[in-house]
Amino acid sequence: MDDVFSASFSREIADNMVESVIQVKPVNRQSTLIDGFDELYLIIRKDLHEKVRIKNILHNSANIQIRWVDQQYFAHIIENRFHRRFVQWALQGTVLHDQNGYMEQVRDKFLTYPSTFHRRTICIEFTRFLRHYLEAKEYLGQGQLLDAYNSMFHALHHWARLAVIEAGEVPETVVWQQVSQIDYSIFKLYEELITTTDPLEKRIELLLLASEFSVISKMEECSRFLLDIMRTRREPWSINELLHHPEFQGVQFDLILLLEKLAQRSLLKEVPVESEYGIEKKYSIV
Repeated sequence: MDDVFSASFSREIADNMVESVIQVKPVNRQSTLIDGFDELYLIIRKDLHEKVRIKNILHNSANIQIRWVDQQYFAHIIENRFHRRFVQWALQGTVLHDQNGYMEQVRDKFLTYPSTFHRRTICIEFTRFLRHYLEAKEYLGQGQLLDAYNSMFHALHHWARLAVIEAGEVPETVVWQQVSQIDYSIFKLYEELITTTDPLEKRIELLLLASEFSVISKMEECSRFLLDIMRTRREPWSINELLHHPEFQGVQFDLILLLEKLAQRSLLKEVPVESEYGIEKKYSIV
């Protein structure tokens, strides 16, 4: 970092509201990791009044981006991984400043395997795979081949991310390169979908068969996080109680779909309970 930036960051770091400063540099200038910039700096602050503030800087022929990120929003992004490149920046960038070891704690939490976080992430990723697989199956039955293809493509993507997470790694933007080294069979399914000359309907049918086997074989293990929560008490759970459980707060995933599929597979038991609206369906461990 040159003198101008050193001075700027020294002033920034002197403010005790700054938790961490992370530097990200792409491997080559053609990389899209940071949208073609030469360098990216993430500044995690406790007191930012907006979620993210961005400045694009030109300095000494360098194209530089600085992103100030509110600490609470930063934690939300990392925990739920809805911004893949951001997660990659945060977990793999160079830490230039780390007040009280904040980023060290974040990385320990999310890069240690296995952990509660990984079990939750596996559960969530599996439900996304399940949703897109079921959509592809439905669209194919309706003769909507292009919609079935699109859903199958997304199902494979989540399947690939799931395999990477199960291997204890962080899914990156180059997830297919990752999964080709972790589970080549998933990579081959992806190649068959997008590169073979077989009729589209046949390609989708074959991939649905492979997906169905994976759904059946992986459902219990991938749902372990949810099942462990439900084992914490003997009483059956309502959908509302599970949706508002602290472990699922702020997380977007198909909990209702997963509960129904677990019940269909006899991995959960449906319990009818009288309520003011009649019989309410609750769920308990078999």
